[in-house]
Parts: sequence; structure tokens; C-alpha cells
Amino acid sequence: MNRQAEFILIIVGASFSILTFFGATLYTLVFGINAMLMLDMPTTYGGGGEAIILWIFTFFSIIAVLFTLASAIFGFIGAFKIKNNGPKTKLFGVCFIVLGGLQVFTIHGILFLIAGILTVTKKEYQTNLKEGEGIKWD
Repeated sequence: MNRQAEFILIIVGASFSILTFFGATLYTLVFGINAMLMLDMPTTYGGGGEAIILWIFTFFSIIAVLFTLASAIFGFIGAFKIKNNGPKTKLFGVCFIVLGGLQVFTIHGILFLIAGILTVTKKEYQTNLKEGEGIKWD
């Protein structure tokens, strides 16, 4: 079965996920460096409260980095599994619905959600033709 639309949606979603990974990595570096500077010289840059908040931001940005990297890797692997139309295509569709639901407020989450719904709801048509028989015009 031709799953070209799902393949393109997932590839574009995984590409956006890679771009988000680079942005989240940049934020992690900025928050981490600022948090280390706060611990090094707390009287110059501020008190301990600001350092704790920066460490919390750093922690959540590290989680975002890991999640977007996992999302991108799963997106690229899943796109080619769906393109090959293997036996677990519907399972990958459900996984993309869950992954898109977790990231529903991002563009790649919406693309994963749409591709997952298309994968699960696409009907498989069976033909009665045998291989090599061709079409008979009677």
C-alpha cells in the first residue's frame, strides 16, 4: 500500500524535532552556564533563590533535549517502517498518535498526530488478482 502522505508528514515532523533539539540544547547551555555562575559568585549575580530557579530551568531543558532527540530518532525510524508497510504498521501509527499527543502544542507534534491518525485509519484493499496475471478486459 502506498503510504506516501504519512511518510512525508513523519519525515517533516522528525526534521522539525531535530531543529527543536538544537534550540533546546542552546537553552540548556545558557541556563546551565548561568546556574554555574550563580553558584560560583552568589553575591555578585544574585542570591540563592535565583540559582535554584536556574537549576530547575536547566533540569527541564535537559529533559526537553532528551525528549526531542528521542522523538526525532523514533520519527525517522518509524517513517521508514511505515513506508515499507511492514506487519506492525498500525502499531507505529498508534505510537505516533501517542507521541503527537504528548507534543500537541508543537508543529512536529501535530504532524506526528496527523500521520498517526492517517496510518491507523487507512483501509487496506485486497484484490483477487494473482501475481503476474494482469488485468483481463472481458
